[in-house]
Amino acid sequence: MAAPLLDLKEPRVSSGMSKQILLFAPKRTYRLQDFLAAARKLDIHVILASDRCKILADMYPQENVVAVSFSHPDRTVTQIKEQIDIQSISAVLAADDAAAIPAARVAQALGLPFNRPSAIRKSRNKFMFRHAMAKAGLPSPPFHLAAIHQPPEAILSQVRFPCVLKPLMLSGSQGVIRADDPDGFVHAFLRIRHLLEQPEMTQHCNRAFRYILIEDYIPGDEYAVEAILTRGQVHLLTIFDKPEPLIGPYFEETIYVTPSRLPAESRQRLQATLESACRVLGLHHGPIHAEVRINPKGIFLLEIAPRTIGGLCSRALRFASDMSLEELVLRHALGEPPADLSLQQQASGVMMIPIPEKGVLKHVHGVEEARAVPGIVDVQITFPLNHELIPLPEGSSYLGFMFARGASPEAVVEALQAAHAKLRFDILPSLSVVDGI
Repeated sequence: MAAPLLDLKEPRVSSGMSKQILLFAPKRTYRLQDFLAAARKLDIHVILASDRCKILADMYPQENVVAVSFSHPDRTVTQIKEQIDIQSISAVLAADDAAAIPAARVAQALGLPFNRPSAIRKSRNKFMFRHAMAKAGLPSPPFHLAAIHQPPEAILSQVRFPCVLKPLMLSGSQGVIRADDPDGFVHAFLRIRHLLEQPEMTQHCNRAFRYILIEDYIPGDEYAVEAILTRGQVHLLTIFDKPEPLIGPYFEETIYVTPSRLPAESRQRLQATLESACRVLGLHHGPIHAEVRINPKGIFLLEIAPRTIGGLCSRALRFASDMSLEELVLRHALGEPPADLSLQQQASGVMMIPIPEKGVLKHVHGVEEARAVPGIVDVQITFPLNHELIPLPEGSSYLGFMFARGASPEAVVEALQAAHAKLRFDILPSLSVVDGI
């Protein structure tokens, strides 16, 4: 999901610390500030590796920020060596998907614990991921691959309905569309093709952006899983229920709530399935975020990302001793995992505030009223005013995030829904650009 640009004037983490972590984060990320706050609390020195351009790096020459190219990960080690003494690095972390392979290259060069680049590539590419699951005999729907320039009508003979079409490398449900009939399939295919032909996509120079994955629709309840890997063993941190149905045609996620109502036996099967999948992919170290669907036929993994949960959603989690997810991950990266991985007892949840319509966001009303709803902890509007809102499936952002705590998951869901009802948005129609005007 897209996010505001990094704050290039972020003050330097205090010096004199004994341990240094090299944190890879793209220039558009929600995740940086929480990682930096956790590092300060733990007295860890962070060196930030970001894909901002050399000109910006020269304009803001903070000692703790180095410029790298995420689109050319083979150059990352050389770029880092030119700017810092990498032998002083104690651990390497990646805040987002785009940063994972460059981080893996540096960790590999330093002999530090991290997932291999090949494992990350296999987990990020939805076709490679689906192929690996099916080959290993893990629950997987029938699927096949189509080049974006194929006529969609020519593919219909291979398609079973309902089906889901999705780009191979995007996240946050961007470009994911369900089709229930041939006309819907053709429309969805052309819509995804148009998305993948946009300049911000073609600049990746990645062959994966030239294909669409088509797979049978998987019914069932959907869950999100946060876990951490140590030598291939999965330690479940939490399972989020997704109480609002995700049946399509688009798959905009809204509410996550924990603790999950999933029975203990299902949790055990989920953990075993995750461990098997990570072993197949070659993932063995660090945080993972997984999306799963569960139905009578089994536990179907939708994705496993070698990173923490996206957006600001981690703020819904507090572990023993009031520890954040970022603190836990930083300690684990340094080989100091906490003894207690249990969550605080109170139920908690987050709502990713959905985008109601396309247009220019002029104002958000009712934020204070939403914050005043019993159980609401915070409301953060992260989308900037006077910028264009683009809903799914083309969009990749949320309006913001709301957080709640309560005596039960049901109470948390009610608080989030009540707070969302307080919000009102002034959205102006987008202006069309016409040639010659």
